[in-house]
Amino acid sequence: MTTNELQLLENVELKLALCNTDTQLESIIRMFLTPLLLKVTSTDKRARSKVMEILSHINKRVKASQSIQLPFEALLNQLIDDKIPVAVKNFTVIYLEMAVSRVSSEEAVQRIPQFLMGISRRPVTQQRTLLHMVLPLLNQWKLGDGNHTTARNDMFKFDDNPKDVSVIVGFFLDVLLYQFSSARSQTVTDSSSSELKSEPVYPGLSPMAVENVTNKGKIVWSALKMTEARLGIFRFLLTPIFTDSERLRLLLVGVCDTNHQVVSVCEDGLRRWASNVDMENTVFVQSLYSLYLGTKSTTVAGKQEARAPVSAPVKIRILQYLSKSVMAANLVSLMIQVVFDGIYGEQSNLRLRRSAMSFLQWTARIGDATKLSPMAPILISGLLQYIDQEREASSHDVDEIKGYAYAACGLISKKVPKVALNDTAMLSKFFDALEEEKPNTRVYVQDALSSMIEIYINLPEDSPAYEPLQKILLTAVEKNNSNTRYMALKYVNAIYPFSCVFARYVCLLGSSNSISKLEVKEESIRGLHPFAPSDSGLFYASKETVPISALPKFSDLVNYIATHQPGDEYTYASKTPCIKGYPTEVYSEILRFLRMILILEANPTNILIDQYVEDKVENSMSEDPITMENFKVLIDTWWMGEGNEKEALSQWLQLIENALNQNLKDSILLATAAKCLLEAISLGPCSISTTFQPRLSFFKSLATCEKIEARTLMSHIVGIIASDPSIPQSQVEAILDEFCLVLEQPETHHHSGGIVDQKHGALLAVGYLLGRCYYRSRELSDTIVKRCIKNLALYLEGAPTVTFYLLSSAACHSLAEVGRVCPLLLPSEIKTEATGSDMEVDSDQELTVQKVVEKLVVLSKTCKDTKVQERALLALGHLSIPMASDSGLVKIILDAMFASADSKQVELFFAGGEAFSLLAFGWESQTMHKYKDIRDIPALDSSILSEAMKNRSEAFQVIIEKMTRSYVTSDRTWYKKAACIWLLSVLKFGKDQDIVKKNLGAIHASFSRLLSDRDDFTQEVASKGLGLVYEYGDEKVKEDMLYSLVGIFTEGRSIQAQSVTDNTVLFDEGSLGTTPEGSSIITYKELCSLASELNQPDLIYKFMNLANHNAMWTSRRGAAFGFQNLMTLAEKEMEPYMARLIPKLYRYQFDPNPGVHQSMKAIWNSLVKDNQKTVDIYFDQIMDDILSGIGNRQWRVREASCAAVTECIQGRPLAQIQKYLEPLWKMSFRALDDIKGSVRQAATQTCKALTRLTLHYCDPSVVSSSDGIKVIDIVMPFLLQKGIVSDAEDVQKFSLNAVLKLCKTGAVLLKAYIPDIIDTLLQSLSSLEPQSMNYLSFHTEKYNISQEQLDNARLQGAKNSPMMEGIEHCVAHIDEAVMEILTPRIIHIVKKGTGLPTKAGCARFIVTLCMNRSTIFQPYADTFLKALSGAIRAKNPAVRKSFATATGYVARLASFDTTVSFINHLKKLYIKEQDEEYHLSSAITALEMTRFATDRMNAVATDIVPLIYYGEHDPEKNLSDLWKEAWESLTSGTRSRVNLYMDEIIQFVQPLLSSSSWKVKQTAALTIADLCKSGSQGIAKHTTKLIPIMVSTLASRSWAGKENVLEAFVQLCISAPDYFKTQEPSLEGVVKILVREAKRTNRTYQRYALASLKTFLDTFGSRVDALSSVKDFLIDLCEMDETAAMEEESDREIKPLLLAIKANAFKALASAFYPQVFSTQEQDTYLLVNIMTKCLEGNVWNVQVAIFESLKTLVDQAGASNLSLSVLELVLENSCLYLGNMKYSAIRTAALEVLESAVTPNTVHEDLKTKYGHKMNTCLQKEPVALIRERLQALLLKL
Repeated sequence: MTTNELQLLENVELKLALCNTDTQLESIIRMFLTPLLLKVTSTDKRARSKVMEILSHINKRVKASQSIQLPFEALLNQLIDDKIPVAVKNFTVIYLEMAVSRVSSEEAVQRIPQFLMGISRRPVTQQRTLLHMVLPLLNQWKLGDGNHTTARNDMFKFDDNPKDVSVIVGFFLDVLLYQFSSARSQTVTDSSSSELKSEPVYPGLSPMAVENVTNKGKIVWSALKMTEARLGIFRFLLTPIFTDSERLRLLLVGVCDTNHQVVSVCEDGLRRWASNVDMENTVFVQSLYSLYLGTKSTTVAGKQEARAPVSAPVKIRILQYLSKSVMAANLVSLMIQVVFDGIYGEQSNLRLRRSAMSFLQWTARIGDATKLSPMAPILISGLLQYIDQEREASSHDVDEIKGYAYAACGLISKKVPKVALNDTAMLSKFFDALEEEKPNTRVYVQDALSSMIEIYINLPEDSPAYEPLQKILLTAVEKNNSNTRYMALKYVNAIYPFSCVFARYVCLLGSSNSISKLEVKEESIRGLHPFAPSDSGLFYASKETVPISALPKFSDLVNYIATHQPGDEYTYASKTPCIKGYPTEVYSEILRFLRMILILEANPTNILIDQYVEDKVENSMSEDPITMENFKVLIDTWWMGEGNEKEALSQWLQLIENALNQNLKDSILLATAAKCLLEAISLGPCSISTTFQPRLSFFKSLATCEKIEARTLMSHIVGIIASDPSIPQSQVEAILDEFCLVLEQPETHHHSGGIVDQKHGALLAVGYLLGRCYYRSRELSDTIVKRCIKNLALYLEGAPTVTFYLLSSAACHSLAEVGRVCPLLLPSEIKTEATGSDMEVDSDQELTVQKVVEKLVVLSKTCKDTKVQERALLALGHLSIPMASDSGLVKIILDAMFASADSKQVELFFAGGEAFSLLAFGWESQTMHKYKDIRDIPALDSSILSEAMKNRSEAFQVIIEKMTRSYVTSDRTWYKKAACIWLLSVLKFGKDQDIVKKNLGAIHASFSRLLSDRDDFTQEVASKGLGLVYEYGDEKVKEDMLYSLVGIFTEGRSIQAQSVTDNTVLFDEGSLGTTPEGSSIITYKELCSLASELNQPDLIYKFMNLANHNAMWTSRRGAAFGFQNLMTLAEKEMEPYMARLIPKLYRYQFDPNPGVHQSMKAIWNSLVKDNQKTVDIYFDQIMDDILSGIGNRQWRVREASCAAVTECIQGRPLAQIQKYLEPLWKMSFRALDDIKGSVRQAATQTCKALTRLTLHYCDPSVVSSSDGIKVIDIVMPFLLQKGIVSDAEDVQKFSLNAVLKLCKTGAVLLKAYIPDIIDTLLQSLSSLEPQSMNYLSFHTEKYNISQEQLDNARLQGAKNSPMMEGIEHCVAHIDEAVMEILTPRIIHIVKKGTGLPTKAGCARFIVTLCMNRSTIFQPYADTFLKALSGAIRAKNPAVRKSFATATGYVARLASFDTTVSFINHLKKLYIKEQDEEYHLSSAITALEMTRFATDRMNAVATDIVPLIYYGEHDPEKNLSDLWKEAWESLTSGTRSRVNLYMDEIIQFVQPLLSSSSWKVKQTAALTIADLCKSGSQGIAKHTTKLIPIMVSTLASRSWAGKENVLEAFVQLCISAPDYFKTQEPSLEGVVKILVREAKRTNRTYQRYALASLKTFLDTFGSRVDALSSVKDFLIDLCEMDETAAMEEESDREIKPLLLAIKANAFKALASAFYPQVFSTQEQDTYLLVNIMTKCLEGNVWNVQVAIFESLKTLVDQAGASNLSLSVLELVLENSCLYLGNMKYSAIRTAALEVLESAVTPNTVHEDLKTKYGHKMNTCLQKEPVALIRERLQALLLKL
């Protein structure tokens, strides 16, 4: 066997040796190469050696000649045969590589799948060679016509061999990464020696990868070659063969290429071919990391495979995609390497650092905290190091990146709190950075600090970060920097509860004026206003009420402030003096805040802590006896105790005393300290005031200081301290004497500001001191007392100036202080003569009490200052207390009080009411409690007061009767208002008095009457009065009041004096609007309704008390009535009715009537402490009430219910709101179509809130899929079935808006409703189109717009419509099941849809489906294509175009048969239909199909090409342009397809030539003509079919374009000269046809017919004698008179055409002249020459040129030697004549050519030579053109 094997090999070798030619060698190689390669693995060594010899011989000969083909197919089959050994395949690959380079690229490209299939199983060397073979072929790669989606497995078997893809993609990636000019040196150490050597490193590549790309150095890449290779890679890559994940890495590298073509392709690829990458796939994400970081190996062999990191631009691109992956964020070790490389890498730049920082922020936001936790300290450390490194850098980009680093630190700390909690150094560093960094970086630092806030919330005290954190915040707030202070304040307000003493201390420090920035001030103020944390625990929340437990303890707060002191930096930065290190404004705020906390701690239930708590504290401490009593009890308890509270109180007093320094010049501080001190000594034990006696002289000096508030308070303090029994009488009198001296200073000094201030302080001090001495029953000399009173009375009179008002007010106040315990130490009355001016008393007379009273009366009546009037009126009331009831002075005082009603001043009415209560009840009046400012008042037990109060009740009965009978019933509004306020005051301040109880009925009747007053404030006062009557009355009174009220509700009794009905008018008619019925709206009616709805009419009185919406009740004067205290009791009393009351109250809070709204809001606030909790408890009841309210017949109820819904549904959990979703939408839409505009507006807001809520619960990122689907199931059917289809425009819009937003947010949950949604949205495109469009469509001419412009605008509107956006959101979630349901609906719209927008939108949707869901759409493509066959016939051009485009996309996916059928439909539309619109439809559709389904059209080219080619020749330009564009799209403009599909074109067009339609026939003729003119070899074989067709076509009359047919006929004849030997017509017949056509009367056609005749005769003139046939009519044309001919023609501009006809006639005549072939023609030589020479004269130059050309033809075809002498002389004469024409060089040139043909050495006789030689020489001398001159010289030489 071995011998035979060797013999065979020798035979092969011999055969090769005997090959003498390449052809022989190629034949032998084809036969024996592949078998020869099989012998490489022979067991016989000699055989193997022989094989090598033979192969070597083959190599030498083959490489020497590239024309030798190798057996490509056989080699390839041998390579892919799995049975062939690897060694054989190694040699096979070598020869296959040579074979590939020698075969056509088309053949090689088809074998790419075989090259690549199973490549992963081949050795590396084979892989490398095969891939390099494939690489140049990829530029020509194109998928076939089969199913592209299955090509991956059908052609390449990639799914069976996934490693093949890795090998291929890996190699492609290496090629893309290889930059032959970008290798950078890297120093490495040789392991065998200690030498250092530099090796090139290619970014992203390993040494082995470089070898693969360069094929071990065999390939030298050029820029052009590399670009072509990369473009080929992407041409192959961007096909369905590869997945998006497989492409992405290559696209990321390619988009960073240096060649713009590659970049452009990759950018497009990223948009279209990389959208479905699974960024959560671990393997893929790791591959991106590996690409970024490269790979490393410690072994020597592994180093060849170790890859370098990619270049910076690629890294940036990779980071963009990693920043979209949660998985990338959770691969922490890789993430850290990437981040640190981006920040610190050698090749890093600003853009890369920015991207790395952004990626780190992404990781910190969405990464898993447990995975990030171990690495977080490393990341933080690295970021901080970077920040420190760039500390001195100064560029915008560096600052921005540094800012990113700060933000990343904050986010990481937020994600892994322990990093920040274990070490607060970073926090400290960030606070320092706020001060040190530049403004653009500082913003990021603030963001970082803000993100870290959550870390420190609820930090336990034992935490290691607790104390350092406080130190950092304290240091930050003490710095004189607005940023650090603001952030420190923000921190303490967010992370500490309000009860935290440290946080409040920091906020107090933050109130310093050293920084004036508004945000710092606001944050400080927020931190000092009570707040409670939100449910999340983050930041402070402005809740309506705050529990007392949320406040810091007063003792802790005082102790902290007393034991701490701010740092020196803080103190030095102050702009104001400091006390104990605190700036005065801070110290003042400390005192204010401590006072507020102390008062609130003393009144845990009496003062509601809300947004007005500061005002409540002020007013309550001034007027509310309960508040003051509680404060007194607390101070007593603490002062008498021994614990921390007493120490705190002592420290508090010390703080106050520290502030009492007149040198500080801070009025606010002094006033605040004085107020605190006054409350301490007036309400505290006497021992407190005793402790301040040593400072009495100081206080006395402050009593006359320039600050009015301070001196007012200090005067009061002096009065309390100086009147103490421990102060000797002499000292008290000395003090009074001192003040009197001030008062007695001459009036000339009154204009001095300082003197006025001193007098004002002295007046107050005298009053307070004298009054408190009377309180204590101390003995004082009558002299000093009288002197004091006289001085006080002296200031009751004066000129009406500001100074007078100030001093008289103080005098009134002091007289009240002196006279409320005992009568003034003056004579009671004086006897005066009755004069015209009773009140004017002689100043010389002795001062009496009556004079004082009369002066006060005058002030109360005539003073222009209301405050002075109030003081005077109150002074009269106080002076009346110790007076006897029957005293004449009391009558004077009473008259003055009643007279105050004429002032019309509400404040004066309240003062009068208080004065009446003093007159009636004396010290028993509730209002007197505030004047009891010392503990023991012995004077109250004096006989004087007891005597004075006798019979006071009887006397006051008259007063009450006067109020109720005269003033309440008065016609004067101000009298009624005054009486109402007086009665309320009497009732409130004397509730326990018998006289009040006795008159409750009359008071109730008065209030009931006044409840119908037209003044709103009178109504309020009356309503409150009724509430108090009910509250203070006994059971019988309550029963009678309820009986009266119930009678109104149940029996309809008429209005009684004691009751008010549902219809009592409380406001001016129409002042608050009207109901739909036209009646006025009133607040009281709502209160009655609320009570009756609860079936509790007695609640009306409680509601009256609670509905205190007027600002007066929150003022100091209103606080005296204590209505705010009702709030603390209301909730308990109303508890039994809460379940029914809360829903009604909740709705009434949103009533459009401001009065009702405010009243109900006040009642709500009274009853509800925790708003959120209450609404949660009664949520179901509230929802039921407001849902029914939306359908109420009263518009106000509907509007209020809508507003209530808007508020109520905010932030509700799904479980709570779910059952109400459908009724909410239903009722909201009902209200949206309400008849009342304001209801519609409220419903609009409701629908917006409902939309937001629905979207929230349909967001898969917020709720679980199951919960989201529940909501969708509730809402979506309603919106689709009742919302969008509603007749109400607003309902339609909101429904549509909601559906669109749901599509965007929760499309993944909408799968079951996608068919309905898409159907509805498509229909809505037309139904919701603006009406203006419909109007414009009927008035286009009016507005000067075309229908096409309008349609395009409508089309663009539909395209950009939000409905289309919603549809596109749904497309991604369409699967097979959805498509099955959706298809018939879309088909229905295609067939039956109405409206341009709907149809256009439907077409666009189909396109979107084809592009994005092609796999799912494909099974239905045939169905859609059939439906579209009718849709493209639409009359509207815009719709037609849209459906045509859709057809183009659908055709991509349709089956072969259906596509062919559709093309036949297009043919029918274009050819058989008469309507021009159908022709356009066919053309547009064909164009779109070739544009968007080019591959599919190529597959059906035999059907589509004939139609398009035919359409190109349509006589109408607009149609032919469309068909030409279609041809361009299909063939890229080449005409090779004409030859390829000529049979099909002829088969298609031939029947059309006999069509009954003239246009069809014309187009067919033009088509055939163009086909013939193509002049290709293939046309000849069709002549037997074409010539008869053309002959019959030419037989018809002339028509536009027929000249093309004629020209084509001639070309056809020329291309098939043998046809006429056996077939008809003969050449003679053709001549007859051409002569016939040339004789046509259509001058335009005749011109071309003559040209065609000339062309035919040029070719066939020697075969057929045509001269006799053409001579006569052509001569006639040559001799034609243009002028005469023009007269016969209708067109006067026809002369140029006639000249062209004449020129063509000369040429045709000459072409028919062949005397050398047909001897009979010789006789016509002279005739023809003579005619032509004669016609030279008189014709224009271009005709002359044509004649000379014809002469030359005659001479050439006759032969110059055969011309007779006469003919020759005629030719020479005329030629020489026109050779002298200097005007036209063209004529001279033509004449010269004739001479050159006619003149030969033997043809011209000597005499002619002489004659014409002379003429030519003359012309030569004149000739200006060098070329003509040269030719003429040559001609002369020839002569």
